[in-house]
Amino acid sequence: MKYELNQLVIGRVISVKPYAIFLAFEDGVEGLLHISEISNNYIRDIEKFGVVGDEIKVKILSIDKNNGFLRVSLKQVPPEEAFTTHKNEARSIPTLPENAFDPLKENLNKWIENTLKEIKEGN
Repeated sequence: MKYELNQLVIGRVISVKPYAIFLAFEDGVEGLLHISEISNNYIRDIEKFGVVGDEIKVKILSIDKNNGFLRVSLKQVPPEEAFTTHKNEARSIPTLPENAFDPLKENLNKWIENTLKEIKEGN
């Protein structure tokens, strides 16, 4: 496969270091996803973004002319194009049962009325 600057490609994580994730692409080409190109936010644990075996879509920033090694970015991939197979349980969104707010819904008007009454009475 011929790679080009700014191209979006999917790589498989082959190694994770505290400073970068190393990826393998088609035809045996390898690349570096430096920690500074993962997110604009501080990253405490790089493994929250990828572990060995995960696939991640990245954007090519540079190509080494001698060996084809790619320098890539995750944070520059448009959100609508983002792709990863990484599962990070710590990042999941909590869900509530459908009726979780029913007590609030049932009592809110009564609480408002009681509070307004107390205010009028000067309590």
